[in-house]
Amino acid sequence: MDVTNEVHVSNVLQELNQQRARAELTDVVLEVEGRSFPCHRAVLASCSPYFRTMFTSGYAEAKQERISIQDVSGVAMATILDYAYTGCLQTEPDQVQPVMSAARLLQVDFIGYEAAEYMRDHLDVSNCVDVLMYADVLTNSDLVEASKKYMASRFDQVALQPSFVQLPLNHLQPLLDRDDLLTNSEDNVVQAALKWVDFNQEERLQHLSTLSKSVRRSLISTKLCVEIERKCRSTDSKLVYSDSTAQRLGHVRTELQIFVRAGFSSEDYALASPCYDPSTGRLYTIDMPEDLDSCSRSVTVTPDDELYMAGDIVTSREFGIKDRQKKFYQYNHLLDTWESRCGMIESRYRCGMVYLKGYIYAIGGDDTKGTAERYDPSCDEWTSIPPMPHPMSSKLCAVTLDDNIYVISNKGCYSFSTTKNKWKKRADMIIKPLRPQAVTYQGCIYCMDTYRASRVEMYNPTTREWKQSWNGSYGCSTAILMKYGETLYLLTVQYGMGANSNTTFIYMYQPETDSWLEIKDRGSLVAPLAEWLGDGSSTDCLTARMVPKCLGDPDLYEDDHDGGEDDYLSSSESPRSDRDSDDLSDQEDDY
Repeated sequence: MDVTNEVHVSNVLQELNQQRARAELTDVVLEVEGRSFPCHRAVLASCSPYFRTMFTSGYAEAKQERISIQDVSGVAMATILDYAYTGCLQTEPDQVQPVMSAARLLQVDFIGYEAAEYMRDHLDVSNCVDVLMYADVLTNSDLVEASKKYMASRFDQVALQPSFVQLPLNHLQPLLDRDDLLTNSEDNVVQAALKWVDFNQEERLQHLSTLSKSVRRSLISTKLCVEIERKCRSTDSKLVYSDSTAQRLGHVRTELQIFVRAGFSSEDYALASPCYDPSTGRLYTIDMPEDLDSCSRSVTVTPDDELYMAGDIVTSREFGIKDRQKKFYQYNHLLDTWESRCGMIESRYRCGMVYLKGYIYAIGGDDTKGTAERYDPSCDEWTSIPPMPHPMSSKLCAVTLDDNIYVISNKGCYSFSTTKNKWKKRADMIIKPLRPQAVTYQGCIYCMDTYRASRVEMYNPTTREWKQSWNGSYGCSTAILMKYGETLYLLTVQYGMGANSNTTFIYMYQPETDSWLEIKDRGSLVAPLAEWLGDGSSTDCLTARMVPKCLGDPDLYEDDHDGGEDDYLSSSESPRSDRDSDDLSDQEDDY
């Protein structure tokens, strides 16, 4: 007979853990920071070479009933013992380093590896310096390199952190040498070096000549050159600058158009979005968070080219019930990854998300509540702001103009004053949109219904009125309003029958005549995305300065892909009359 009891191993471990809890048949007690941990020597020795050596050697501890463990915290020891008896590793974020240190001492490799991976995956501007120095002490070269690369990816922000001045010289200089620093100017590199020196001039001024070798003289301003020379006069050292003329990675960003869709028909497309460079005709891709529901995501970009994304993670629970977890991310240009940030207060599905004067605003997308909130990047925190006067569905859009945020949907148009912290009713569009998309351009708002995709309307904040932008209507299946440089464009797609049969048109706005000029000789202005645009129920176009060499392979979007009316038109939606039955008054009221 040859039979295996599949649950025998787990049952034995469970029984040993229960015996440990009852201090039953245990043969050793570990004393750690005043706490006593009854254990089984065999269990300890089976998962820790440290204990195996201790119990099988001629050491005195081999015969002792109580053993004192030094240089390990009580919490860390409890964590390691729980793992030894269950195979599960659980610890709070602030205990990861103590647990990793204890695992290194006790030679529990799995815990040490997982702790290092956790720290690598949770690097941010506030902890990367500390993680680097901690990893250096433990001689964990992989974590050291990951910390250095992260610091390079957010150099300007890291240099502002109080921990930056704690960097030892042997780590600071290689950091300042890196070509892949994501910094906006070489002056920022110089200022970071001077900040480090000024923290303790008496001891560090002598190192200024060493740090100057990492500064690229041809790229720094005259003012900072003078400041460095002035500081160095009090030493006997001679300044020698780097003779490199290569720009840092952050200096060579390129303005790209980022197309973000919702409602994908292809799983592959959900994992990446195209980035297009109209100046060269090159197409790139930007990775999307793998765990994010592509239908729920909203993206915004700040003036300093930081990208933020909000959305939900959808998980299936027992009996097919779906659970939604709200998520919020910030994009890392160097690493081409999305870093998790503080989640929103409310779960939102395709909310209106905009940046205005240092804050990110998330509005609506919660259907019946109409709530809104504001994110402060400086402290990674969301706070609630007054809700909208009327709840709006996920088919809304938000744009900023002056100190106001305008929200447009088929329920009407409202604005939120960030200075007065108050909502105001605005005039509705002439034809209420079912799926609006809007941009601000030269002090006005331009909006079109991407569902009907037939006309552009313009809102003038001076007259407080909407009017149809000239040229009449456009016969197309879908369209995108987008800005590039100082110009406003309208990209339209007319679906055909079968593969490669869609037709793309591009119009350039003429503000002098309030008209749209079709561009016949388009060159590289329009990306080869006609087929791709047919897949998304909603597409937004953002413009940001990106790092092309860090972006993904565009081949995914160059393959033939069938788009069509069925992908765009939903059987549950159909064009409605110009004025909906739930019409709201155009009178502008405060709320």
